[in-house]
Amino acid sequence: MKDLELKQIYDMNLFNISDLDVLLHEILKCTREMLNVDAGTIYIKEGDYLKFHIFQNDSLSYEEIYKSLFFLKDYKLPLFIKNKYLAVDAFLTKKIIIVNDIYNTNEYESSGTKEFDEKFNYKTCSIITVPLIHPIKNEMLGIVQLVNKKIDGKLVFFDKKDKEFLSMFSSFISLSVSKAQTDVIKLEMLNEQLVNANKELEKKIEEKILDNQKKSAIIFNQSKFSSMGELIGNIAHQWKEPLGMISTLASGVKLNIEYENINKNNSISELTQIVDTTQKLSTMIDSFKDFYKVESIKENFNIADVIHKCLKFAEIILIKNNIEVILELDDTLKIYGLRNELIQAILNIINSVIDTFIEKTFMDKKRYIFINLYLKNEGIYLIIKDNSGEKLIKKNKITLDDKKGLFMSKLIIEKYHNGSISFEDKTYNYKEIDYEGVEYTIILA
Repeated sequence: MKDLELKQIYDMNLFNISDLDVLLHEILKCTREMLNVDAGTIYIKEGDYLKFHIFQNDSLSYEEIYKSLFFLKDYKLPLFIKNKYLAVDAFLTKKIIIVNDIYNTNEYESSGTKEFDEKFNYKTCSIITVPLIHPIKNEMLGIVQLVNKKIDGKLVFFDKKDKEFLSMFSSFISLSVSKAQTDVIKLEMLNEQLVNANKELEKKIEEKILDNQKKSAIIFNQSKFSSMGELIGNIAHQWKEPLGMISTLASGVKLNIEYENINKNNSISELTQIVDTTQKLSTMIDSFKDFYKVESIKENFNIADVIHKCLKFAEIILIKNNIEVILELDDTLKIYGLRNELIQAILNIINSVIDTFIEKTFMDKKRYIFINLYLKNEGIYLIIKDNSGEKLIKKNKITLDDKKGLFMSKLIIEKYHNGSISFEDKTYNYKEIDYEGVEYTIILA
């Protein structure tokens, strides 16, 4: 392999990705490009099965790729059946296996491959199957299968050099996959703890509200802590990618040292990336830290800047849940009040809308949040609406006091900014499509 190509494979920017499937897509893409392979698949071990995760094929159209994902999405191979499936044998024996012509071998079950070929008018010929083994823990993670190597557009067999390269590179893949899986588990545990903590806090807040409205100051502070829990969840998402990058870089340097494959310039470059990333993490936590400062002095500040700050806090959650924010802001409007408190009030509404999307709409549906800011009749109007299809008022007959976290938004806007907040069911048109959702109207004096 050329040095330039190897450098491309070891580019750590590849792993600035939090989603495991996206990471696997990029790994498979790079591996196929290195070996000039037409197609490939990655299976990951789940219990007693090898479960299909990723599929790529340069010969199929986008429509065929889309259909094939539905064909393969639930496909899994039992690990307790030996000497039947090529992928399972490679996994169990921990060996790289090459089959030069899948149609002229009786050694492995190939009905699934043949069914796929017939369905999508494809011809699978040669296959190389590589087990993913953690080089330190000796843990089996899954397999990578590469199909139909081509040179100058012609099919050729996989050779010894391909096998040697994959034997080396599979260790790097395994480290990256293991790290991503560990990060996902840790983040899920952290998020579960945060969700449970927030539920307990919300329960206490509701009890206080029902018990005595005069204790609104206590309720306000407890609501603040509840929002802090949501922000901590956002911090966890913001930190996940840089931490994964640092871990991967460090693992790469460690491997190079262990195998005495040290390149001074590359090592300096990778260590510099680690230093730069830690500095970014420090800056990131400082921006979140400023949010927790208790404000007691009012000031003039730009409202559009506050909205952008809210969206920055919620950025990762919005991206993860495929929610697009449409902004139409008058960036000249200012208000006299408490900046951080208004950030919290708006952020609570955005988080409430996100929760509604998660509960009520599927990921394949268009998800929009529209935010408009304008001056009307000497009043500043901030409109936040969604296309969740939720009918809050007509169906459930609820008020702002009933909506999670919005009691505090109401308190902040009315008490500290001499404003008002209301919401209603709304039907509207966007890009010639009719949508239904909830519209929140904030009027600031």
